[in-house]
Amino acid sequence: MTRVCPICGRTSEEVPFIGSLCRDCYVRHVGVARLPGRIRFVYCKYCGSYKYQGGWNRGLETVEETLIEYAHIVLSRKLRPTRDIEEAWIEDIRLDKPFTGPGSYKLLVRVAGRSREGVEARQDIVVEVRADASVCPLCTAKRTERGYDAIVQIRGSTGRLGEQFRVEVRRFLDRIDRQLRDAIIKEEEGREGIDLYVADQTSAKLIASKLRAFFMAKTIDTYKLVGRRPDGKRRGRLTISVRIPEIEPGQVVKVGGRESLFLGWTRRGGLFVDLRSGRKFELDAESLWDRGFTPHPGGEQEGRYMLISRSGGTYVFLDADSNYQKVVEYPESYVHVYTDNLEEGGVYKVFRVGRHIYILGRSSGAQA
Repeated sequence: MTRVCPICGRTSEEVPFIGSLCRDCYVRHVGVARLPGRIRFVYCKYCGSYKYQGGWNRGLETVEETLIEYAHIVLSRKLRPTRDIEEAWIEDIRLDKPFTGPGSYKLLVRVAGRSREGVEARQDIVVEVRADASVCPLCTAKRTERGYDAIVQIRGSTGRLGEQFRVEVRRFLDRIDRQLRDAIIKEEEGREGIDLYVADQTSAKLIASKLRAFFMAKTIDTYKLVGRRPDGKRRGRLTISVRIPEIEPGQVVKVGGRESLFLGWTRRGGLFVDLRSGRKFELDAESLWDRGFTPHPGGEQEGRYMLISRSGGTYVFLDADSNYQKVVEYPESYVHVYTDNLEEGGVYKVFRVGRHIYILGRSSGAQA
């Protein structure tokens, strides 16, 4: 049956209808959906996070992007389809002008909907937004250097963290998730190591867990009562001691009393070679600390060799520690290479165990 729009006179054979009106008249006189005429947007002027439902949430790359994302969330929840629209949604949101800071802006919101008969319609609605700058609790804590609930103390296995491992820890902290990074209120470096003051205990535990996994570290948690919260609940401060084993790939370490070559980190922990048996084995952090480990003190088992030739199943070296005056030969089956680009004329760190020799890496002085 042909329908006639009572407003414009067009028929259902000419244009789609929504209810008793043609689509254009329905959008013009009824609308696709209802939205609030005004919303408020509160953002942190330092980090760009925004306030929503009583809490603070991390923002996007720019405050303008965050504002549009926030408006999409709020307006989607408040969107109400009109009488003959079965389903409605927001297709696009734009600002009427570039975001320059606190003030009033207009949001150009395009809504779309679908009637019970499957006819789609679109409508442009203007919503005013008031943007107000504030300071989130985390930035307040950072700027006052107060308000932390946890401390992560990073130390070396012997008590003091060496400079090389301090550099590695800083690189590691630069790579962690932004949310965890933002939770660190301040960092302090002292003679013993690095202290991280963290806003909340959950973030501190996650940071310590990542340090533990990456460096095969040992962690110890301690709690201390520091007062009461405004609601009367006791407030405790968590301190996590993170001990990093100061060992490097290519270094000989005594693990459980046996000399082992540390090859490097794996997803589960660290990979070693038992220098007595030649057997490779993998240890997680807990097993490494349970067995006990100490860097090998060196001595006559360690040296520097220059490779002269490797042919006929024999490796020929000059002993660099004897001023290159002593020639040393090893059968190929007794030479174990743990370095890339083994070249004639190169000087390498070596470790001797019985009749076997382990080539660990380049040493200073490439030529005699």
